[in-house]
Amino acid sequence: MQTASLVLAFTCVLLLTCTQAKIGYFWHITDFHYDPLYTSQGDTRKHCRRTDERGSSGHHRALGRFGDYSCDSSIELIHSALRYMRTRHSENVEFVLWTGDIISAGYNNNEDDRYQAIRNMTELLRMTFSSHFVFPVLGHTDPAPSERLTNLWSHWLPMEALQTLKNGGYYTIEQTQSKLRIVALNTNLFTVREENTQHARRQWDWLDAVLEKATTNKEMVYIVGHAAPGSDSRYNMLSVDANGKYLRMVRRYARIIAGQFFGHLHADTFRVIYDKEHPVSWALLAPSVSPHRELGGSSNPGLRLYKFDTDTGKVLDYTQIYLDLATANRADTGAEWIAEYNLTQYYGLRDVSAESLHNLAEKLRITSQQESSYFNKYIRAYSVKYDIAHNCDGACAHQHFCAITCLEHVAYRQCVEAAASALAASGRSAPLIASLVNIVITFIVALVIVL
Repeated sequence: MQTASLVLAFTCVLLLTCTQAKIGYFWHITDFHYDPLYTSQGDTRKHCRRTDERGSSGHHRALGRFGDYSCDSSIELIHSALRYMRTRHSENVEFVLWTGDIISAGYNNNEDDRYQAIRNMTELLRMTFSSHFVFPVLGHTDPAPSERLTNLWSHWLPMEALQTLKNGGYYTIEQTQSKLRIVALNTNLFTVREENTQHARRQWDWLDAVLEKATTNKEMVYIVGHAAPGSDSRYNMLSVDANGKYLRMVRRYARIIAGQFFGHLHADTFRVIYDKEHPVSWALLAPSVSPHRELGGSSNPGLRLYKFDTDTGKVLDYTQIYLDLATANRADTGAEWIAEYNLTQYYGLRDVSAESLHNLAEKLRITSQQESSYFNKYIRAYSVKYDIAHNCDGACAHQHFCAITCLEHVAYRQCVEAAASALAASGRSAPLIASLVNIVITFIVALVIVL
């Protein structure tokens, strides 16, 4: 009897060990927007850089060592983020996704200076993750693909990835310990300016071939890029044609795509991709390290740690980590990065899947008081607990729902227009209707500019 109990106990321990061995973690960091010229004596009108001009006290207020909500990242902010990352699950971290916009858009246009800034960030990551692979992609503020840039990242990538990185800024990585493939895209090639170039056409052909091969080899795929598909604002990068083409490709290969990971928006949000009204794939957009967002927005700096099955690539959860920038700048003890929320617990999700995220999106419509609590959770997370972000009316909420669920340009416009019509029919307040109409007008104007 005692022997049988020992055997049972040993079997349970063995099964637990095997189960745990499948669990791994990976970091997703994005949009450093590192500004080497940031200074706490800077002027917010001049990107928080030193100036000899005399201005109002508001513009020349004392700025924090870890940065300011009006400006891009200081070196102290990035150092603090990487120090924190080194302390979390270091033994089980499999890799790091680094999704572009490494340097500030307003930084020196001198190519050598910009390259040196990227070199500095690369070296910091290399020292932080000395025994891990970091998979970088290019953002719209980063230099074009080149041999110089490829050499800088060559210690992280195999030889076969370096050639396509050098020529087009994209590559694929086969995880040798599992059936997981990482596909890193250059979403700069999806813009109006680049979409008809030879490099853009080659990336489409290459992507189709890689996904077809992954299907044949029964591999699961992570698609990683800077800018996500979508049609919700002037902040989008993808052209109409490229956006539609990408969505069609995702639908075609949805069964092997285990996740899509993007940055660019400097916001915490997600996207659901449908095929004939059925949710088939999802994309998660991580917030930025930079506290500044274009079009007058701000966020607290964020980092994201994913938990996944290393055999199948299935994403099991993530922990969103953030820095209260205002508190950090006041504290004498330095920056304290803390867990903001855990995805499945925060939203009460059964799992991380297209269907679960579709159900969550439906709850963001605010059709009842109970469902409004979900939107309140969402909008708090959207700007990483930056208090001003809580001011979002009904029109704003509808816009978020449309952005999450309607990624095609026409579908997004129709979604916003339908919401405005429904509000008008129900006799809801004119300001909400006007807000939605303004969203449609802004979208149309932006679309005309893009086209």
